[in-house]
Amino acid sequence: MENPVQSSDSTKSIEAITLRSLAGMEVTLLNFGATIQAIRVPTESGVVDAVLGYANLRDYLRDKFYMGATVGRFANRIAAARFRIDDNAFSVDPNETQTGNCLHGGREGFHQRFWQMHAPENEAAVQYSYVSPDGESGFPGKLEVTVKYQIVTDFSLVIDFEATTDSDTVVNLVNHAYFNLDKRQSSIDTHDIQIEAYQYTPVDSAKIPSGEIRDVEATRFDLRRRTAMRTTSSEDSQRRQYDHNFVLKNGDGMLRRVATLSSPQSGLKMHLHTTQVGLQLYTGEYLTDPFRPRAGLCLEAQGFPDAPNQPAFPSARLAPGDVYQHRTIYEFVPGKPYS
Repeated sequence: MENPVQSSDSTKSIEAITLRSLAGMEVTLLNFGATIQAIRVPTESGVVDAVLGYANLRDYLRDKFYMGATVGRFANRIAAARFRIDDNAFSVDPNETQTGNCLHGGREGFHQRFWQMHAPENEAAVQYSYVSPDGESGFPGKLEVTVKYQIVTDFSLVIDFEATTDSDTVVNLVNHAYFNLDKRQSSIDTHDIQIEAYQYTPVDSAKIPSGEIRDVEATRFDLRRRTAMRTTSSEDSQRRQYDHNFVLKNGDGMLRRVATLSSPQSGLKMHLHTTQVGLQLYTGEYLTDPFRPRAGLCLEAQGFPDAPNQPAFPSARLAPGDVYQHRTIYEFVPGKPYS
């Protein structure tokens, strides 16, 4: 356990713990937001910290980027911060002020909560839990949540999410790490990406899906082959900017590899495996000091955005007696630079 940082609530403090694999991979986690602060992977060219994070733990108390956090109760956006469950209407926190949408559970979402850390099973695993009371940020039902982090094999981090409720509610949990696999932490424009998705969900100017599911064929969303994040001309300046949900062929809940991010400069690759039905690619355009735009990108394995208001999308509803659960794996593969 690393030195804790006290919050304004004198009874709580941010505590960091580092998991280690036998091969030397280290993952530093925080009880505030059940957050990934660092993932250090040894490579031939030296250790690469594969995610963005604050060096000072106190900065997480003021974080506005969901930096490495577990977000919920509903990740991504809910249109106009409203939804219905049967005959009951609910209004949640409209924290996206320009649109009135609810983003990532609101201002006081799970990313801003202290989670209970349960004693590590070993140096390679730890579990966090949080109880969200009925009505928190406007969401119905008492929700009991656990997130388990575990390093398996040499360089793979497994994240298991689980939740139960005492009343009908909506749930969508995800980790919000910003990845940058370049040892020099340059822009993600140096990276290549591949996403195994044949469809995506178009959005309007407020980033809310239209309800349509559209093929990626012959569009800038076709990332089925390894694609450079960099642009090649001024006319192409918008081509590699994304904040969109890709539709995965995971309706059966099986674990599949759905994306690969790679850095030609460091030679490090990351394969993302998930049981989820959607993958949000966000290229970090809105990052600001102490970071910079496009310093990292997010690959958020999740349910579909605005699912509570979109009957054609996979349901985000959770009922008493049911268990919400999904798994995501970040598998790192050190290799030789190929730039």
